[in-house]
Amino acid sequence: MTVSQAHYRAFELNWRSQGLAIPELPGCSLAALAGADPLIAIEPEEPDSWPQLEPGPHDTPFLRMARGDLRLTVDDIGRFRIKDGERIAWHRQHSGVSDQDICTFLLGSAVGALLIQRGILVLHGNALEKDGQAIVCMGHSGAGKSTLAYALMQQGWRLLADDLVAISPDGLVLPGIPRIKLWHDAAKAFDLDPVQLPPIRQGMHKYLLMGEAVQRATEAVPLQALYLIHQRRHDSPDPEASRITRITSQKAAALRLRNQAFRPRFVRGLGQEGLNFMALARLQSRVPLASLPLPAGIAAMQDWLEQQDLLQAVATAEGPAPAEQDAELVSA
Repeated sequence: MTVSQAHYRAFELNWRSQGLAIPELPGCSLAALAGADPLIAIEPEEPDSWPQLEPGPHDTPFLRMARGDLRLTVDDIGRFRIKDGERIAWHRQHSGVSDQDICTFLLGSAVGALLIQRGILVLHGNALEKDGQAIVCMGHSGAGKSTLAYALMQQGWRLLADDLVAISPDGLVLPGIPRIKLWHDAAKAFDLDPVQLPPIRQGMHKYLLMGEAVQRATEAVPLQALYLIHQRRHDSPDPEASRITRITSQKAAALRLRNQAFRPRFVRGLGQEGLNFMALARLQSRVPLASLPLPAGIAAMQDWLEQQDLLQAVATAEGPAPAEQDAELVSA
């Protein structure tokens, strides 16, 4: 739905969108923003008006970057310009591109780039809150982050952020985009009707849960634990395969955490590598990191999660000797 102007609040930042409704973002009234921080502008713009950027070492055919300026082209969707952590300009490639198509990329790469420009540490994962504390669950695409988030939500957790997890310098997880994206099979396994859910993009069998379908946290909370999720074999005879394992080696933890940063190429191309490195080091020194072995199958995962205290498990979990973890990295 096209709108003249709408206002939102996410990542403890105020947003104003011109010409585009963004239903995944929590709305707020203009009156509520009176006297608050400056608004971040989201607005349509013709790319012909954008000044040329010199090619940089981290550019690609679809990405052009300089300090404070990032240009992204998404084939058959549109183009985006993110400027100085204050503005996102977007352009629809043709009339067949839906608002939801624009929102999907705007709320991923574009908002992530803007947060990086503002010097905020952004991890690629999901964040959930319980009892005033947060956990962050990370993993490669397809590892099951969103499925895990929805399963935890059924067990009393509240969603803080999806996909983009922003962490403040003092270790608070900021309330971000309160949505969950589930593939068709996962939605069915949770007894949801995909027909009743909006797809994240035209023609994709992946669906959005947002609004009243999501229990969300609205305040920044301290980060208690970081988890790297992986699927374990359901037929593994090894009892250790189901154990939450603390990553105790500083070298292993640093490498694995660095690999979970959102869009490392953006970080490098925008000249934020130094700040990002220090933020990751600070996070590693404060918050324990552990491996979370999820059982195969949603029903088995839900049963296993009910037996875990994820706020405390990482603090008490044991791990291999640091030398063994470092050797594992070398052989990987």
